[in-house]
Amino acid sequence: MRAAYGAVFGSLGLLLKAAALPFFLSLAIVGLSLTTQLNAFLSLVLTFAGFVPYTLFGVAWHRLTLLGPGEATPIIFPSWHRRHWRFLSYVASMTGAIYLVSLPFIIVGTRIKESGAQGPALLFILLAAVAIPLMPYVMMRISFVFPAAAVDEKYSLANAWAHTKGQGFRLLATLFVTALPMLAVIWAISSLLGMLLLPDIVTSTQDADMSPESAFRQAIADNSAAFFIAQLALAAVNYVVMALMVSAISIAFRLSTGWVPAAAPPPVARP
Repeated sequence: MRAAYGAVFGSLGLLLKAAALPFFLSLAIVGLSLTTQLNAFLSLVLTFAGFVPYTLFGVAWHRLTLLGPGEATPIIFPSWHRRHWRFLSYVASMTGAIYLVSLPFIIVGTRIKESGAQGPALLFILLAAVAIPLMPYVMMRISFVFPAAAVDEKYSLANAWAHTKGQGFRLLATLFVTALPMLAVIWAISSLLGMLLLPDIVTSTQDADMSPESAFRQAIADNSAAFFIAQLALAAVNYVVMALMVSAISIAFRLSTGWVPAAAPPPVARP
């Protein structure tokens, strides 16, 4: 935890460079999702578009943590390389896997809620109690593919599973403790935003018989300045959290695998 905080808050200027483009891309995607009437296709497109800012930032910050500023100083407008495609494929694959695992629980939970059956409900709760901690555990066991991809290492999911043997819950606890202070800041900002918008949402729903979605959009329009400032603050804190998580995973990857940067090739003798 201390090393991750040192890596992030000791390099705030580099953090601003690494997060600049992803930050504004994230805001644009959030703005589109809130101001556009989305169908299933557009929602899917925006979901995948949201992986791009994280990939740009994640690759840059993994590289900075592992290679140092001398070899991997972030730039405001980074180029897209093969390592980004590999990183993005891991992000998309893991997100898809989480969705597929969660989908049966969502379907069964909805049907149980509609039927009110007690026996299946207890079984569902038991299965969810097992699955909910298991999914983050599995994600931690394979998380080393991200720093490896960022520094162009030939590294597989099997390698990650082997190197994190006996470390899954420890990694999970480390990330949770590392993120906790910043999550408290996010909670505070979200609570403030809720206090600003909730009265307007309730009033809009009661007075105009609006749907919750329409009331929410109307409340945003009526409090656009406060909402915009809150979104800026949330996005900024989010990138600090991501930097802390990326630093923690990179440091764990380096310590667990013994990884060191490849030695630079000797200089070519001039004739």
